[in-house]
Amino acid sequence: MNIKLKQLWAFVFLIVLAITYLGIYFFEYNYPVQKVTKIYFADRMTAAHKILIAEYNKLHAGKVEVVPVDFPNDDFSTNERKEIVARSLRGLGDGIDIFAVDIIWVQRFAKWCEPLDKYFPESEKNKILSEAMESCYYDGEMVAAPLDMVQGVMYYRRNKLENIRNGKEIIKEIQSGITWEQFINLHKTLNIKNPFYVFPGADYEGLVCIFDEQLLSLQPNYFQINGFNFETPQAEKTLQLLVDLVNKYKMSPPQVTQFTEVSSYDYFMKNNGLFLWGWNSFDKDFKNSPYSKYQHDLRKAPVPHFKDGIPASILGGWDVMISKFSEHKKEAVDFVKFLLSKESQKIFYQQSAYYPVLKEFYHDTSSTRKNPNDFNYKKYLKTGLHRPANVEYTKYSNIMSYYFNRAIREKISVKEALDKCTKAIQKDKLILQ
Repeated sequence: MNIKLKQLWAFVFLIVLAITYLGIYFFEYNYPVQKVTKIYFADRMTAAHKILIAEYNKLHAGKVEVVPVDFPNDDFSTNERKEIVARSLRGLGDGIDIFAVDIIWVQRFAKWCEPLDKYFPESEKNKILSEAMESCYYDGEMVAAPLDMVQGVMYYRRNKLENIRNGKEIIKEIQSGITWEQFINLHKTLNIKNPFYVFPGADYEGLVCIFDEQLLSLQPNYFQINGFNFETPQAEKTLQLLVDLVNKYKMSPPQVTQFTEVSSYDYFMKNNGLFLWGWNSFDKDFKNSPYSKYQHDLRKAPVPHFKDGIPASILGGWDVMISKFSEHKKEAVDFVKFLLSKESQKIFYQQSAYYPVLKEFYHDTSSTRKNPNDFNYKKYLKTGLHRPANVEYTKYSNIMSYYFNRAIREKISVKEALDKCTKAIQKDKLILQ
């Protein structure tokens, strides 16, 4: 091929290339490609989360995509999650559109969220359990939407108990709601070498949940009457119980003072424990644990209560809030409402064992019931009580867990712990000494 012919082919090629680019430009100018709106959702991604995000993205393919920002249980404690999300929002959101908060954080995070009253008419709010909605307000305004609920329960090893003398009678007693006095006597009677009762007693929010649970058993309106003053007979009796479980009765191993939920569960399973405090979702939270093969043996029962108190268990769970810095609030609200649909709530229950937040599940006996051995959460929910709502709660909780943990480790007395805790809260600062 001579030089002129080569030049001609090169010229033709450039002409074709130019026409192609011009065609693409004018096509995009006149028919712009729709940009996918990405919604960043920060939470611990359970099996239910993954199913629902995939379903939502499929329904809105090419328009909206929910991008999960995961906080795995094994890598992040609730306290660590709280601080990471708070730092992000202080930096004007860092791209987070929706974030899940422990129900007790709502007051603290309200200043960074989009008010939701204008998106949720009363007709929609009325479909949600009052117990779930209770944590969603700040200064009379809806600032969060409930996602799921959990509740403190006591797990026990069914087979181990059934193989003990009078085991079936013991199980009936536990299922009906055993008192601490009976539970302590049971420990003396059984005299087993394995860990009898394991609970998360580290210096963190989980310990405060366990303390509040028993305090509110003695006086359900304690915080309305006493505020955060713990120099009371009820507070002393409650903390003394936790101290005695470890140091006097030897029912709980000293290691509990180092345990969060994850480590308490691992210790319980590894050491063939008998009873364990946990959330009702534990059997789903740790299904990928090395000890998950033993989970079929776990059963749920009410948490023990004082003889002179009432059956009580602390309510937990997660609400979702929409960042006020989000540029996609409309799409974020739509996804939140998707999570509150009947089908989504059913998946949360079936896949992750979270209580549904919609009223209809508590009237429809077929909607979530799977088999006769299921824990009767609908009945047990009536014993549920909330921790006190306070904009400074997370700060006060840090003070409480610090001093309560020291008391259980016998670094200070119960009276000293309660006195120092109360004074530190009154001064609004944590005194480490």
